[in-house]
Amino acid sequence: MLFLTFLISVSVASQDLLKKCYLEQFTIGDPEVKIQIYFEDHVIKNHQIEYECLEFIISRGYYKVALSLYENYFLLNHIDITDRIVAFLKNDKYLNQREMQTLFKLAMAKSNQVQVVQPVVQWAQSKNATFINIKFSHRQDAPACLNAKLEVVEIKNDSLLIEAFGIVSHIPFKYRYAIKLYKPIDPATSYEKVESVGTMYVNLTKIEPVLWLRLTEEDYKTPIWWDLKDNFRKDMEEFAQMLEKESERKERNADKQAKKNQKKRDQDKQKQTSLKAQEAKRQLEYEHNQCYKPGKCEIGWYQRQ
Repeated sequence: MLFLTFLISVSVASQDLLKKCYLEQFTIGDPEVKIQIYFEDHVIKNHQIEYECLEFIISRGYYKVALSLYENYFLLNHIDITDRIVAFLKNDKYLNQREMQTLFKLAMAKSNQVQVVQPVVQWAQSKNATFINIKFSHRQDAPACLNAKLEVVEIKNDSLLIEAFGIVSHIPFKYRYAIKLYKPIDPATSYEKVESVGTMYVNLTKIEPVLWLRLTEEDYKTPIWWDLKDNFRKDMEEFAQMLEKESERKERNADKQAKKNQKKRDQDKQKQTSLKAQEAKRQLEYEHNQCYKPGKCEIGWYQRQ
């Protein structure tokens, strides 16, 4: 009788957890990928999830679901469950599973070990605004981070700060883009907008309606977003001419600097030659003077003469 009561209580508790962890609609025979898709599309985006649900999902053998839940909910929301999940996964029964090995390594990584990278950035402009396209990726030819979560957007009069957090191939990345702008903008009418997955767009309203020579205060070469050329043809063509003239100016300055450097090298070489000649002359004078002292001129200047 006691054993039957125990089984009933376990069953009730299990049913409660199934409901609490959004698993009540699934049966043991359902493919795990179906559960994973449901969690990623509905549960993670719309509900708060308690830590015990992660343990429960693991104990049910839904390892891919658990890894996705940890990455896309707990990690992306900076919910620190490191100590609890590490202690739970030390059970060899779970660490034999590839997904749990990955989860364990992620959990063991401390926040200061998260790699900070600058996202891929392009920019364009009209006389009235500057447009910035940001792709949360560590390089141009790599795909965007699909689960990148925007955390900080600071648009100020003279600067821009964007920070996001995401996980690529089970590796956490912090994307950070911080610049001093070339000229002042109006933060009140500027705005940002999340575009397709893993990308965003920033529109900065210029205070002075003129074309900028570059995006940042520093002489940093940010790639041009030429896809917007058709949207602002006249301004972008003028901008292209500005860039060409600036390139020619830099090339002329580089030629001048090269000639200046060559002139200095020639002067240094001439100076070194003069110093060597003076040193040789002093040596000859020294040997000459030594040869007029008795017993001192054995192989010196005097005998050579």
